[in-house]
Amino acid sequence: MEIDINKSDFNKTLAPWIGRTYKMMNMYISDVFQQNNIQVTKEQWIVLKILHEDNDGIIQNELAFITGRNKASLTRLINVMEKNQLVIRISSKEDSRKNLIHITKTGKQLFLIMRPLMLNSMRTLQRGISENEISNFIMVMIKIQNNLKNQSNLVD
Repeated sequence: MEIDINKSDFNKTLAPWIGRTYKMMNMYISDVFQQNNIQVTKEQWIVLKILHEDNDGIIQNELAFITGRNKASLTRLINVMEKNQLVIRISSKEDSRKNLIHITKTGKQLFLIMRPLMLNSMRTLQRGISENEISNFIMVMIKIQNNLKNQSNLVD
């Protein structure tokens, strides 16, 4: 579909819909956490989820890559999470310059409380949407990501 920039209606393109939906989802998840007296951000939830799935810990740089965050941003996030005793940094035995990030017992307990809330939130977000529609949406999002990767220096 060619877009005539002289007549374009941006509401008929994907970008504003993706952006608006992303903001609404973030606010909704934040509200769910707040209603359940959970003082964790969505970004912290993502880190807890990743660390919960990997019991051996993850090198901080790899965690930055996995979460799509830059190193400085992830360092600030880990600092807060460490202060709240959700994660701990442990120097790598192979390379003392590298820190492995591990989820703590407190972090695991919080993750287990949050997991059903997140699953229920995902059900709410996807209510009335068929599995086929979800599959098609994911395929479209992958195509958009590939288009962006082909046009820039974005990395997985």
